[in-house]
Amino acid sequence: MIDYKDGKKYWNGRECDANFVNRTLADMFPQDYEKYIKESRDFLINNTVLHCKICYYEWVHNESTPVQCPSCKSFKTHKL
Repeated sequence: MIDYKDGKKYWNGRECDANFVNRTLADMFPQDYEKYIKESRDFLINNTVLHCKICYYEWVHNESTPVQCPSCKSFKTHKL
């Protein structure tokens, strides 16, 4: 399950940094890597995830909240 907490992406409770995704999942668990890619794609289709260009914080945007980074309060964001 994909989740965004404290500006970082998590899959099944593990932080999805490049090392975890590319080395652990892709190299050691190819079936889980395919599942992760599918879940990530589906999550991005069904949710609005924004990325701050200033501090690289990522969060799921709610339509009732302003498009402002919760971390640095910048409006310089883009949709993933």
